[in-house]
Amino acid sequence: MSRTFRYIQNDDVLKSFKEFRDSILSERPVVIARHGDYSLYLRSLSHDTLGLTIENTAKKIVVESRNYEVENTTDALVSRGVRHAIQKMAELSDEETNRKRLQIWKWYIMDWQQKNPEKSQEIMSREMEWKDDGDEANDEMLDFETFLHREYLNLGNTLALINEYLKEEKYREMFTKFAIEDIMEMTSEDTRDKSIAEAERLEQAGGHKKHTYQFTVSVEATDKEHARQALLNYLAGDERIKVQK
Repeated sequence: MSRTFRYIQNDDVLKSFKEFRDSILSERPVVIARHGDYSLYLRSLSHDTLGLTIENTAKKIVVESRNYEVENTTDALVSRGVRHAIQKMAELSDEETNRKRLQIWKWYIMDWQQKNPEKSQEIMSREMEWKDDGDEANDEMLDFETFLHREYLNLGNTLALINEYLKEEKYREMFTKFAIEDIMEMTSEDTRDKSIAEAERLEQAGGHKKHTYQFTVSVEATDKEHARQALLNYLAGDERIKVQK
């Protein structure tokens, strides 16, 4: 899922409105946070009225808005409103992401069925039964979660599915852009998680490899020996640092 990028902290929104209502905010709204295609804006509706609006920037529509009279509100009330708006924004973005992922998964199922017509009846019969101890791990037709972490991450195959099943250019471009960004984010998260896990493993095993780094340092002194001594005094006690003569 997409991450939330914050530009103004919750507790600073009312203070920022008061500081900038006669300058920047009188000319344009300011972004408080972004999440996917959604942005939360701070607006000056009047000198004494602060506005919060959630907008879908891709569709250019206002999804939700709330106003505060500055004289009758507090930092805590505005902060809580901002927090709820950001949560709402994240929910809306995640909902759209899941909806698009699910649609691509449906195309994957359609493609699988077309390539395996002889197994369609078998699949339908199996889906009409329930087994408490059923093991679907070896199914050729993947469930949604397995699909997300295997076939979906193959960008070439996913883009090929989009091109095959979406004929309208506008929506094909929209799904292509979505898939590229979503898969890149998912794979970067996987890479980050693996890096963290590897670092933790090395930490536990005491296996971190040490490196030697060299820096150029300027020391003001009457001669080289005095400079060396001054540097040693400054770095005294740290055995990792060696000063060459």
